[in-house]
Amino acid sequence: MPTIKKESFGKLSDGQEASVYTLRNTKGNELKVTDYGARIVSMRFRDKSFTNRFVLKNYPDVSGYEKDDAAGIVYVDGATDFSKIIWKSEQTLEGVKFTAEINGKSAEILYSVSNDNEISIKYKAKGAADISTQLVFSADALPDTNIKVFDEAATTGKISGKNVYSILDKPAEVEFVEGMFGYDIGCPIDYYETGLKNAADILSDAANILLQVYATQNNLHVEEVDGGFAIKTSGTKSADGEITSQTVYILKNRK
Repeated sequence: MPTIKKESFGKLSDGQEASVYTLRNTKGNELKVTDYGARIVSMRFRDKSFTNRFVLKNYPDVSGYEKDDAAGIVYVDGATDFSKIIWKSEQTLEGVKFTAEINGKSAEILYSVSNDNEISIKYKAKGAADISTQLVFSADALPDTNIKVFDEAATTGKISGKNVYSILDKPAEVEFVEGMFGYDIGCPIDYYETGLKNAADILSDAANILLQVYATQNNLHVEEVDGGFAIKTSGTKSADGEITSQTVYILKNRK
């Protein structure tokens, strides 16, 4: 499991102090998350030449995220209310867990990272119909991207415009290697029992980086945005009224 470090992330305009947590694996790759809006603020990936690549649109402190309603945003029932508050935070054996409640709606997000550069986002919500996260990937770090979506049309091509894809309802096909979640007993990702499915492969030829997306959800939102592209995944209500879903991103050096 990664090491976890907590630091100050600056102050909001109302004077509240925000914190940032850095999850680092043994390969030197990092995931940074903040308690302001339970947002992912940075993914650092080392390529084959050991060059650090920061693949997300990011800001140096919390003030940038206070002004940005796109980067690392969390939506509950389509609104951004939960992204504009400080969440309760807790370090766990799996990673960093954030919880919050607004007007009878409660939300929980657990972030984890593995030694095989798997980034797991587990969602839970009650009193709401939907919870989703949106990550904005930088075109500077991942230029010239091609997407392969695991939908009925087997969609391939450049990321362009705004699209919602219906992911095939098939179990994920994963080649397990040492270091991946699910490879060892007790890891926080089980690709089969949790219902994760292949959602998309996104390849940057120029950067020689492959981004794989797995999701338990049925829909994948992919949008071309200024300076890059955004991926949004969401969970929908189960029969018992609770939302439980998961998204996994894997960054790989292209073979």
